[in-house]
Amino acid sequence: MIMNGSPLPLDSIRDDFPATQDFIYMDVANQGLISRTTRMSFEDHLNNRLHGINDELSQLAAIEKTRARFARIVGADKDEIAITKNASESINIIANAIDWRAGDSVVLCPQLEHANNILPWLQVKALHDVDLKLVEPDNGAIPVDAIVNALNSRTRVVALSTATMVPGFRTVTQPVAEACRRHGAFLLADGTQSVGILHTDVNRLGVDGLAVSTVKGLMGLYGSGFLYCRREWADQLKPAYLARFSVDLGNAPESAPILNAARLRAGAPRFDIGHYNFPGMIAAHASLGQLLEIGTEAIDKHVTSLATRLASGLLEAGLPVCGGPPGDHTGSIVAIGDMAALGGTQEVAAYIPSLHSYLAENNVVASTRRGLLRFSLHLYNSEEEVGQVIDIVKKWSN
Repeated sequence: MIMNGSPLPLDSIRDDFPATQDFIYMDVANQGLISRTTRMSFEDHLNNRLHGINDELSQLAAIEKTRARFARIVGADKDEIAITKNASESINIIANAIDWRAGDSVVLCPQLEHANNILPWLQVKALHDVDLKLVEPDNGAIPVDAIVNALNSRTRVVALSTATMVPGFRTVTQPVAEACRRHGAFLLADGTQSVGILHTDVNRLGVDGLAVSTVKGLMGLYGSGFLYCRREWADQLKPAYLARFSVDLGNAPESAPILNAARLRAGAPRFDIGHYNFPGMIAAHASLGQLLEIGTEAIDKHVTSLATRLASGLLEAGLPVCGGPPGDHTGSIVAIGDMAALGGTQEVAAYIPSLHSYLAENNVVASTRRGLLRFSLHLYNSEEEVGQVIDIVKKWSN
């Protein structure tokens, strides 16, 4: 693995993630590991709470530093980032800020989306008489051509993932982004399975919104997340909920009474609701710092190289790797199984739970999703681990 053109000492990185000493952990798509550095980052805040010391003002300043760090990770401006609880809340924020009209439409591919990128659109359909245009996967990938063809003047939102939950292929977003611009539609992406692992530039992706939870690729805690919303869109969207940190009171104190309609904050911070999860944001500040120090381009190259080797080894072992030989679709996730199971109508092949159990017996942490067995990698995984997993699978297959 390379960092800024120089070899990165993977051993020192792994030392900061003690779980790597106990398991071969390939399940970041379910829950990422946190580092010792991140664990210790919120110790002072918890001690302050324990001893009755109010550090609210300093933590509010720290929130803005964390907002800025996430903006750097995705190539955005600070005022294009809202602080949320998770990706689910971020998706709902956008879904409820659109001025829907009967007959509008949303385009998505539900077989490849997490339930939390489906349920908000079902709610929108029920409340606003909106049409859901559902497209089928293209051999396990987000069907770019089908999505583009589904867009028209009534399309308000296209919802997709930058890397799917399973089988985990990278999504080619640029053609969809161009079509959305032509039709005035909002391109909303769930980036939870890619941000922090795969290099992400929102301008290159062309997305208008990006929803991210901190618990996976960002190596943080549950209950915190970020929403990128392109400034041009954010300034014209109206939040469904308002709270103290959604509005601009100038120099007035945080507790000042509000007797008249308040001015919304400029950009995405207008979507901040209520108070913040300080431990979650402190943890995110620490983990984002580690990601920035290493560089997401270097992390992307590292995990893609590992995933390429893993996919090739599993194919050599005679297993049905989703997507076949590694290629442009390969990111940080490798899945095996019959992709026909994605629709939920086909019975899960018996070898999937069998191999999953065998891996667990051999201290390999992976997961099963929608009938597929999924391996998902991050910066703390090594070539040696990939080789060990391939050997374990070959022993099982014999």
